[in-house]
Amino acid sequence: MHIGINAQLLSYDQSYRNGGVSRYIRYLLTQLAEQPGDHTYTVFVNGQDVIDRLKQHPQITYISAPWPESRPAARVTWEQLTLPTLIRQKKIDVLHSPVNVRPERLPARCASIVTIHDLAFLRFPHVLTPAKRLYHRTFTVRSLKRATMLITVSESTKQDVHELVNIPYEHIQTIYPCIDERFSNVSIEGKIDTFREKYGVTDGFILYMGTLEPRKNITTLIDAYAHLKREHQIREKLVLAGGKGWLYDTIFDKVRQLGLEQDVLFPGFVTDSEQVLWYQSAAAFAFPSLYEGFGIPVAEALACGTPVVTSNVSSLPEAGTGLALCVDPMDVQALSTALYQALTDQALRAKCQTLAPTVAQRFSAQTMAQKTIAVYEQAAKIQQQQRITFVQ
Repeated sequence: MHIGINAQLLSYDQSYRNGGVSRYIRYLLTQLAEQPGDHTYTVFVNGQDVIDRLKQHPQITYISAPWPESRPAARVTWEQLTLPTLIRQKKIDVLHSPVNVRPERLPARCASIVTIHDLAFLRFPHVLTPAKRLYHRTFTVRSLKRATMLITVSESTKQDVHELVNIPYEHIQTIYPCIDERFSNVSIEGKIDTFREKYGVTDGFILYMGTLEPRKNITTLIDAYAHLKREHQIREKLVLAGGKGWLYDTIFDKVRQLGLEQDVLFPGFVTDSEQVLWYQSAAAFAFPSLYEGFGIPVAEALACGTPVVTSNVSSLPEAGTGLALCVDPMDVQALSTALYQALTDQALRAKCQTLAPTVAQRFSAQTMAQKTIAVYEQAAKIQQQQRITFVQ
């Protein structure tokens, strides 16, 4: 088959744009270049600089779109008006839209697959900007209903898609995102002290890593940290690492209100080269998000052997693989108690370190790519059968 992939949201920017969905696309493309199967691929990316950084393979052709992905209106226009013409010209059999939305109009011969990462715009619309709510309500719901097959990144998201958009289970396949291999079998022993000195966290730290935005529930984490300091006089700092997303002012306001300016650090966006150092240097990892399609930072931290405290809602227990401490994300006391356990329970720490390789194996790139190719093949068969039925 000839498979098209709309990889416009793949970004190498040192900002939140190089976050979860971008990494999902990157890891998928990297692995397809390792094991493309019997198929050929045309991948639509954004800029020659992106193409230059991707792994090349004779079965994969990369095409650059003319508009930067940082201009949403231009990107959406290209996606909805230009991409269908390219699909027709290239005689693409299957189009994979790896971030929530497919073009409205596609050639009749082309099967479509949409990866839906979460339904936060339906579950928690108030944590999104009006523009994002409008975009998702206009394009995402229609895409889910019109796609030949859907890929969800967790069983929780699969359930949401079925309940909120009324998609039959048989049209949805759950494929977990992968953990990059740099989180597996990596030892930074001897580097931790130097790293902590560099960032002024020699007494240890609790780490959050992700976009700074309301859905991540960071203000509650700050409240729990303040409670932990009052109750146990801990010396560890709180590090809130990640690029600024949207509606993030309340996070900085909360730190000032509680007088924690010297205890809460904001190192900004974390590069790939430093992610493992942050995870392995942390005394504990905290990710009390209100809602996640999957929550890959939880799995990444566990793959690094770091104790994790996360939420007991949506997909986060799946990402936690039974190792993470899962609590009500709005319960400050419960969150504080779990953080204290993660900091002090040596048996828990030893268990996390022992089982870290099993987490990496569970969320491998090879498994993700193999299952994704199987969905491409399944969608093509469904589309072919529908065309035969229509002609008859």
